Amino acid sequence: MCKVLQFVNAFFHSNTYVLYLEDRPEVWLVDCGDVEPLIQWCEKYGKSIEGVFLTHTHFDHIYGLSDLLVYIPHVKVYTSSNGVQGLASPRYNLSLFHEKPFEYTGDVNTLEEGCSIDLYPNVCLTPYFTPGHDWSCLVFLVDDYLFTGDSYIPSVKLVTNFPKSNKEQAKESLNRILDLSKKCSILCPGHGEILKL
Repeated sequence: MCKVLQFVNAFFHSNTYVLYLEDRPEVWLVDCGDVEPLIQWCEKYGKSIEGVFLTHTHFDHIYGLSDLLVYIPHVKVYTSSNGVQGLASPRYNLSLFHEKPFEYTGDVNTLEEGCSIDLYPNVCLTPYFTPGHDWSCLVFLVDDYLFTGDSYIPSVKLVTNFPKSNKEQAKESLNRILDLSKKCSILCPGHGEILKL
């Protein structure tokens, strides 16, 4: 089974998750904030970052991408088709309202609903669309883990007043996430602690 390590980022205390196997060199990220601690951890344990799966494209979950690509130019970036637009738009990714507007128009792998991405032998990631908080929102099911980004943070009211938010879709997505959570025992939200279900 895949192991998961949580890094809490300086900006808005968003989470970046590292997915790894002890006997494999490659690791995968869910969201990308502060890069320096990730690089230090990888160097310490002889790991290399293969790709980044974005739960959505709000600035606090993507701001480390540019720095990461300086360290690892070949790293793969995965998001929804709406996420591709969000990465390219400082207005959609909300970086326009911060010190450094963020815009990424490099190579992106577009995820389709229910597709399966092999991370390791017998370990795959399955994305599910969960728009509402943002139109780019995805949750990821990996082994016994459900990565929910900001689509579902237990005990926190979902924010749906951003340029690409939708309150009705958020309600539908929440029901979907609660159904998906029955397939796993560990919930990894975009902010806050990892929860055992």
